[in-house]
Amino acid sequence: MTQFLEYAPVILVVMGFFVAYKIFVTPEELGNIKSELIEYIADHYVSDKTYRENHRNLQEQLALIHQDISDVKNLLIKKG
Repeated sequence: MTQFLEYAPVILVVMGFFVAYKIFVTPEELGNIKSELIEYIADHYVSDKTYRENHRNLQEQLALIHQDISDVKNLLIKKG
């Protein structure tokens, strides 16, 4: 008990810090923060499925461009 009384001022200061800076939240506040976070993510990020589909389409387009460049190069070599 004497050891608890020795550290009581430090414990009170730490608990005061937690309360002052709102380190701990209530379940209601946590629900509000969660809904705000979900809205932010929906507005600023794309889904994994959309990203993978767009990446696949980009890879296909790059492959077609590479093939076209190879065809043009071969035609120029034949003409030269």
